[in-house]
Amino acid sequence: MTEYNADSLSRALAAAAEAFLTTLRNEEEHFNPVTRPEDVTWAPATAEPILFDPLTDPLPMKATPDREADQKFQDMCSLVYIGSIGRYYAETGEGAGAEEIRRFALKAGYRNGRAVNGWSSRPGSIRAVEVIDGKRYINQTAVNWLPKLERALGVKIKGDTRWVEVDDEGNVTFS
Repeated sequence: MTEYNADSLSRALAAAAEAFLTTLRNEEEHFNPVTRPEDVTWAPATAEPILFDPLTDPLPMKATPDREADQKFQDMCSLVYIGSIGRYYAETGEGAGAEEIRRFALKAGYRNGRAVNGWSSRPGSIRAVEVIDGKRYINQTAVNWLPKLERALGVKIKGDTRWVEVDDEGNVTFS
């Protein structure tokens, strides 16, 4: 059984309270480009990570793509979105369709599912999401980024995550 200390419980409680108050205020979030892996710069106090399944669990802290927000909230947005796609593929064996992407995008703090198209198509983006036959999958770039986000946030994704491999010629291998 996991033993929690005062620091980890305080962080979790503060994050939950902030998310609750944000929901009550019904703050409008503005779409901004996604956070890049090199933007993960802040680090929480050392404590046991908060276990989080992006498919089923409530957010442990606010998530937003807003570039004016604290970096940790932008990082949480990235973790929720790409983590949800990877978890979905692991659970169902198929890529996420439009309805799932919409749901994942809203949970991550985006206004709608169209706001996340930059993850796979915007020039200069890190291209963490592959679109294959209308379904979305995370790629190796996203999988390599997830542990960095987890460490920075003090959050650990519960459950398996799956992804697709894409070689230099664009050939896709399903894991």
